[in-house]
Amino acid sequence: MAEYQKNSKKEKHKLEFNTLGALSIILDEKKLKTVEFIKQHMIQDLIILLILHRKDGLPKKVIFNLFWTNYSERSKRSNLNTLIYRLNKSFGINKDFLKIDRNYIYLNMDSVEIDVDNFLDGVETVKYLENDNNIDEAISIAFRTLKLYRGDFFENISTDLPLDEERLKLKHIYQTLLFSILRLTVYKGLYRESLEFGRKLISSDPYCEPAYRLIMTALGFLGNRSELIRLYVDFEKKLRGKYRIDPDEKTLLLKNSLLLGINPEQEKILEEVSIFF
Repeated sequence: MAEYQKNSKKEKHKLEFNTLGALSIILDEKKLKTVEFIKQHMIQDLIILLILHRKDGLPKKVIFNLFWTNYSERSKRSNLNTLIYRLNKSFGINKDFLKIDRNYIYLNMDSVEIDVDNFLDGVETVKYLENDNNIDEAISIAFRTLKLYRGDFFENISTDLPLDEERLKLKHIYQTLLFSILRLTVYKGLYRESLEFGRKLISSDPYCEPAYRLIMTALGFLGNRSELIRLYVDFEKKLRGKYRIDPDEKTLLLKNSLLLGINPEQEKILEEVSIFF
């Protein structure tokens, strides 16, 4: 009897979605062939919608309006049941990763992990640790969290779904995290690491003036005056070319002070604020 009960238990499975950058789907630590999902556009779009609505559930009417606008209610529900069956079958096992009620479909988050959630949790942890003055741990968590952002949300996916707003929001959060790493590494005297992450940030946003000030500060502490001047001149050209304005007076004064060998105090470094929202 005990043996029967043991064998009759459902096997526990784990499904992972990596959506920051190229889509990858991992089932029980084995990467699935994503092309099989992408070439079936309805299945691909259903996955995207489920992930976008992972917190509150995906209303069935949203799917009906997107996929089968002019169909009867009976046909819509029949088509949805077929689509869900095809999605589950695509995973290759007899396991339902969805919870379904009368009006909503939910991802079963007890068995599903999504990189976006881990990324957002990491960003919040960095903020908490910094506020708690645990700077070393904040930097460590920030480094690990940054690795989760491999590119834009659902990068290179061809779909008519409105993803631009979510992509932009997550990109801004990524830029904010980069700014935090830049700021905290300058504060802790990790200047070479600061330059690495600072360059990533201004590559992502060439007009982030506080980032330029922090990079200039790192260069000042390293005694690299020629690179400091080059960076300032380059930023000046970008601002004039794009917006026909000059750098902020604060940036000019910092540049002049650094060239005189006067470096800012540590607390002044922490006063630099991200412009990403």
